[in-house]
Amino acid sequence: MPRHTLFFLSVILAANCVQSSKADEYLETIHPYMQQYCMECHAGREAKGELDLARFSADTDVIASFRRWKHIIEFIRAGEMPPEESKQPTITESNQVVAAIESILIEEAKKQSGDPGVIFPRRLSNSEYNRAIFDLTGVNIEPTKEFPADPAGGEGFDNTGEALRMSPNLLKKYLAAAQLVADHMVLKPNGVNFAPFPVRSYNERKKLTEQAVIDFYEGHAVEVDDYLEAAWRFRHRQDDGASIENFARERRLSPKYLSLIISYLSNPDGGTHWGRELGRLWDAIPAPANDTTRPDEFQRFAEFITLSQQLLGAPEPQLIKANAGNWPIAHLDFRDKVARSRDKFDASVFQQETLITSSPVPRPDPKTPATRSLYITFKPGFSDAPASGVIQGAVFSQSDRLPRNDEERTNQKVVSFQTFLRQSAPDLLAKLKFGIGVNGEVIDADAFSVTVPATIEIPLSPEQQNELQGRRLLLPCRLDSAGSPEGSVFVQTNWDAPPREDATTGITHLIAPQSETAKQLQVSVEKFCNTFPNRFFYVNDSRGLAAGFHLVEGFFRDDRPLVEKVLTDSELAELDQLWQELDFVTESTETMLRGFVWFERSEREVLHDERFDFLRSEDPKLVEEELLGKFERLYMDRLGIKRVGNTLEAENPDDKYLMVHQFFQNIRSGLVTQKQLLTRAEEVGLREVESLARRAWRRGLQQEEQASLEGLYHVLRSEGQNPEGALRGVLTAVLMSPHFCYYIPEVHDGTATYPLSDKDLASRLSLFLWSSLPDEDLLLAAQQKQLQSEQQLISQTRRMLKSPKVNAFAEEFLGQWLRYRDYLAKDPINADAFPGYDDALREALAAEPVRLVTYLVNHDLPITELLSSDVTFVNRRLAAHYGGEIQRQYDTQWAAFAGDRSQPDDVWFQVNGLRNEGRGGLLGMGIILTKNSAGERTSPVKRGFWAVHHLLGQHFPPPPANVPELPKSEKEATQTIRQLLALHVADSKCAMCHKHFDGLGLAMEGFDAIGRKRVTDSAGRPVDSTAELPGGGTAQGIPELIDYIQKQRQDEFVKTFCRKFLGYALGRSVILSDEPLLEEMETSLKENGYRFSAAFETVVRSPQFRQHRGRDFVVGGN
Repeated sequence: MPRHTLFFLSVILAANCVQSSKADEYLETIHPYMQQYCMECHAGREAKGELDLARFSADTDVIASFRRWKHIIEFIRAGEMPPEESKQPTITESNQVVAAIESILIEEAKKQSGDPGVIFPRRLSNSEYNRAIFDLTGVNIEPTKEFPADPAGGEGFDNTGEALRMSPNLLKKYLAAAQLVADHMVLKPNGVNFAPFPVRSYNERKKLTEQAVIDFYEGHAVEVDDYLEAAWRFRHRQDDGASIENFARERRLSPKYLSLIISYLSNPDGGTHWGRELGRLWDAIPAPANDTTRPDEFQRFAEFITLSQQLLGAPEPQLIKANAGNWPIAHLDFRDKVARSRDKFDASVFQQETLITSSPVPRPDPKTPATRSLYITFKPGFSDAPASGVIQGAVFSQSDRLPRNDEERTNQKVVSFQTFLRQSAPDLLAKLKFGIGVNGEVIDADAFSVTVPATIEIPLSPEQQNELQGRRLLLPCRLDSAGSPEGSVFVQTNWDAPPREDATTGITHLIAPQSETAKQLQVSVEKFCNTFPNRFFYVNDSRGLAAGFHLVEGFFRDDRPLVEKVLTDSELAELDQLWQELDFVTESTETMLRGFVWFERSEREVLHDERFDFLRSEDPKLVEEELLGKFERLYMDRLGIKRVGNTLEAENPDDKYLMVHQFFQNIRSGLVTQKQLLTRAEEVGLREVESLARRAWRRGLQQEEQASLEGLYHVLRSEGQNPEGALRGVLTAVLMSPHFCYYIPEVHDGTATYPLSDKDLASRLSLFLWSSLPDEDLLLAAQQKQLQSEQQLISQTRRMLKSPKVNAFAEEFLGQWLRYRDYLAKDPINADAFPGYDDALREALAAEPVRLVTYLVNHDLPITELLSSDVTFVNRRLAAHYGGEIQRQYDTQWAAFAGDRSQPDDVWFQVNGLRNEGRGGLLGMGIILTKNSAGERTSPVKRGFWAVHHLLGQHFPPPPANVPELPKSEKEATQTIRQLLALHVADSKCAMCHKHFDGLGLAMEGFDAIGRKRVTDSAGRPVDSTAELPGGGTAQGIPELIDYIQKQRQDEFVKTFCRKFLGYALGRSVILSDEPLLEEMETSLKENGYRFSAAFETVVRSPQFRQHRGRDFVVGGN
């Protein structure tokens, strides 16, 4: 045979072979079937269910729309297509067409198996950006609040490159977000920190750092009664070897202060009546009967300590001055003296005479006017010596001080007490014996005397109350020094009843300062005052830590008793650091100096002298020594202080000079400290911003990048920015860099697939598991090129899955897949229809699934627990909402809770037995039931569709237009929702879809629109939660519905989970070449008890996750 004949024959044979192997299954098998049984309804512009089969003509069309053809397979297998009223194919025909479709898809999937697909460069999603900022700063800033919502793509998630694009308008929002984050940054002595709010002004700086000091004080507040109880229990301890330190720490008390109290109470001074009484009351306390209760004897002892503190401790003058004429320097000196005397005895507390002031006479009740009495009691005080007192010139007055002249008597509507008694209470007047002393001696006519103890009752009729309304009884009272030189008297006033015996407030103590009793008491009380200071620290209710002079910003530290008697060395170091941060961040020394200059010029007019014309509070050079020294010298001259020559020394260094010079010396010292701290903080801060850039960019900085950041810093400083402002500018640049805002994997040249770099793999893993940045461990592994090792990659995955940060996966993956993540933003409920449906409940409902899924992932439990879990987590608000056994379990755990109880809604407990409460898994969660309700009523359609479509993955065509609406609420309906649905699905066209999901929704009818258990609907009709299930059978309530899904449809759930999971992990749509991986995942789950780790590790090991396409990769070209 000629050679050319053989050549042509071989070509023909080869062509026939190719033609045979490439026979188009669509044209041979699928198209004829579709033409005969389907295209009557599904072709052309009016195609039902938006399925136009006429547009398919070859195998490649099936491959391109593989997902739709998989749905077609499901409908054919289920007998849903063609519908019953249409011409029906034989079983053989249907099996053949299903086999043909699957053959096309399987062949293509195997051919491209492992294809990583396209990894689009993409920006961070809003939630990823927020979490990244939180991880960088430690503060929940949520800078994307003003961003538009991210569009979903791929498998329905917002982490896909095809959806996350950037626009010019969005870029502006990114800049605003970066600047907002930078505004939260504060430069402190130890470097940069981030505040929970923007810090742009002095007041915001003050709020941040001052509150930190106040919070420390409040966290170390001393409740003296707790220490007294601990001392009492230690006295009666069973274990003689127990140390005071351990005893105190077990009770969260200061061992230092408890030791001081125990030492004092072990040897009280018995040399005075007061000391003997203290010792008697201490010894009278019986041994503890249990670990919780305090006996009455303890209460009496504690009240005696409190009373002694108030009457014998250092007096507390007014520390915040509103008067503009106050001299700031003198006030600072005054505050210093007060701060140093808090645990010192002050003899001024001993007074022989004083003015007793009652509360104002009240207005009589217009409905039930009645006589009311004012009681004045005189009781023995801290002495057992006889005592008597004299009241002279008592008056009723609208003022709280005695009138000094006739004009004040008129203006204050003064009424003599003696005159009042003469006119209105002659019997009491006679009893008081005005003008006669205790021993019958003659005293002033407007005075009367009392022998202690005594009680005076002054009755006021309604008419007298009206007459004296708003006036106080002023009682000038003195100890009768002649009749009771060693006496001690307690004087009190009270309305309607004598003051209580155990009262510790409103008591005035009279004692002669020069008496032997007072001298002995002083010696005894000095040790008491050292043990029980009048306060441990001072924070003003309205001015906080303010120094307290008018219109001048500044702070004053008044905490010596706390520092010396309570705090440990480490606690003191912490407090010192907080005060240093307060002074540094607010620039308190400079602020005080400038405020002082302004005040002395504007308020006191001390600087109204031409010698001070050079001095201005805003002058930048004011903080320099040359100007500051000149100011001090001239200020001394202005105050009349004689200096030695041109020095700062005084010829006669009196108290005024010492105050003034010390003030300026403190200013100098503060300015020097500020400058030294700023120099160090500037250097540390820049290094920390560079470190933050490394974390934000998810890799080490290149040398030129570091130089660029430092160069930007120095440019900003040269333009006049202070160190903090320049650092904020650098941080803004870091956050605007695409290295932070984007995930852009490196792409290799070539037509093959290539491994992702370690840094890209680290970013992909952290975005998958945490929706945020890699942590230090993962960054280090990437830097050391460990992540190319499958073993190391899986080790990192397992570590990360045990982190609390996996709550991001719970919120982002489950929340988007199952459509509850947007609940707070798109709550369907009309809150007005449900009293108690408030923000606290909504937030608890939203948090519950995140907590449960985090728990399941952390503990590597089966994914099927999403369906059937018998445990969940509740806080106080959610427990009350669920009620029943869930509420009881919560209450039991709360009663035993030993942690912080100040925010009960932040405390969550695990509860179990959900099935017994009619709940279980996600199906029984309040958020699922609520999100799939309809404003004011339940919606079995929405709930059922959610279960069948989203949870189980069953596909349905979109509903037809103009579907009639059910009533707005159950109260408006004349029938139950079940009955109304039955009427709706009587239409066979509606029934085609509704028969698949309405029954499942009706099984949830035992819970109302906001997820509360119920037996009747809102109209009072009984609720029936029986479900007729697809394929036959019934289920009663959610627990039986869960059983149905687990037994008959668990595979559907697993398949849906795997497809959604893979799409979320890869950040793209699932493609046909992923089918083998999906099958591998399903198999791995089944073989490993459906544990979450099987899904995570299967995906992380896959080439789809670990590789990328080369730049010249061609689909089908491998």
